[in-house]
Amino acid sequence: MKTLILCIALFAGAFSLPIDEEKHRWTLVPDQEGRMHLLDMNPIEMEPEPAFNANNDVIFLLFTRRNRNAGQRITFDMNTVRNSNWIASQGARFIIHGWNSNQNTAMNNFIRQQLLDHADHNVVVVDWGAGAQTPNYLTARNRVGEVGATVATMMNNLVSAGLSGWNRINVIGHSLGGHVAGHTGKRTNGRIQAIFATDPAGPLFNVNSPNDRLAAGDAVYTEALHTNAGTLGFDEPITTASFYPNWGSTQPGCGVDATGACAHERSNLFYSESVRSNRFVARRCTGYAQITARNCPGSGTGIMGGDASKSINGVFFLETNAASPFARG
Repeated sequence: MKTLILCIALFAGAFSLPIDEEKHRWTLVPDQEGRMHLLDMNPIEMEPEPAFNANNDVIFLLFTRRNRNAGQRITFDMNTVRNSNWIASQGARFIIHGWNSNQNTAMNNFIRQQLLDHADHNVVVVDWGAGAQTPNYLTARNRVGEVGATVATMMNNLVSAGLSGWNRINVIGHSLGGHVAGHTGKRTNGRIQAIFATDPAGPLFNVNSPNDRLAAGDAVYTEALHTNAGTLGFDEPITTASFYPNWGSTQPGCGVDATGACAHERSNLFYSESVRSNRFVARRCTGYAQITARNCPGSGTGIMGGDASKSINGVFFLETNAASPFARG
């Protein structure tokens, strides 16, 4: 019981602690649905995981306005795409979930519906649940690159077959899915138009290792919505434009939120609302130091989220409401 209490109390800094003692080996971590998991931070003694092969195990489900609620499975065989509801002249939007989730996670539904309300897109839900649904966060984190390469193969095939253009492909990735999106952009034959990362995962990713995480150059435009920075989400700016709603670490309306799960998930609600709203008006800071100091006088503005690439760059701050509608602009 003492160990459990210690883990809860130290959760916010658990991933920065040296794991050199048995009492620091375990920590409580919530997945993106808010379920708590006791995580073994000692990789040497982990139980063997079931085999995972991204090329075989990742599932791609297509949703369009003609099949909003029943996905059609598409594969690397482009005939499965040609025989689906895919519209080659329309945009492609890939949604990638995070740890311990799959195609049924809530973010896939509400972001998908907003995208389809906004335009007649080809929305592809990337289900890598076979690799993400593991009690061990480290195992899922180590599969991010492999999953990204698989998503890149799908995109390369679509463009090669004339079913899409690079300038019509956007990716929305949450938590670990944000880094999957980054690895995807690193491995495509052309440049993805835009990546929107909703609170990209922080634990076990390093600002000094851009080749192993989401980075600014992974698409023509990259954007991160930091809502639980320093706990479940990455803290420092790593994209073309980095938005820190309400200073980025906690969110109004989340209450105590000791695990950070509410603030982490709030990024998906912000992005979903932003698809059809240009009211998330933020002011531009001189840098990340103004975010940590909670003092951003502002010298220009930018709009957070949306469904299109932008020409802005830098670090941005904005305030939101505690409940939907969140935008104040």
